[in-house]
Amino acid sequence: MKKPAFNFIVMAMFFALLSFSANVNAQGPGRGRGPGACAGPGLERGERPDRIPGLTEEQRISMEKLRIAHFRKTELIRAEIGEKEARMNTLRLAEEPDDKAIDRTIDDISKLKGDLMKEREAHHRAVKALLNDEQKAFFDNRPGRDRNRGDGNRKNGRGNRRGNCGQCPYQK
Repeated sequence: MKKPAFNFIVMAMFFALLSFSANVNAQGPGRGRGPGACAGPGLERGERPDRIPGLTEEQRISMEKLRIAHFRKTELIRAEIGEKEARMNTLRLAEEPDDKAIDRTIDDISKLKGDLMKEREAHHRAVKALLNDEQKAFFDNRPGRDRNRGDGNRKNGRGNRRGNCGQCPYQK
């Protein structure tokens, strides 16, 4: 008597697993930020529209050196922020939370986030100093860089519209 009920349960589990795997495989690559996501008029697939036109090889090399130095500095600051946030979680979860220690940790995190913003702006100014007037105009008006328009990756983590990363002016 128990055999048919067991077989029914096993078959039901098999079909449930089969339907879940079919759902996962049915999802395509979508219109995200991958290569070619921003191909528009006059652009090859995979080419980004926010690349600065007319850069010389010297400018590219200098910008790459600045980018690497900036990345190293910011990664250290981000790691330190992560450590402070982990410390704050530990302080919060204690039996008797130490308010002064939590406040000091919050101040440390705020200072580090300010340092990170200063580093970003210094990097921005250093890159801009390498450019000529035409390139500066393009650099300042790149798509998705206007923080007041909401073109960044906010709302739903995708930008200003569902399916639009906020970086591509050709996806409307």
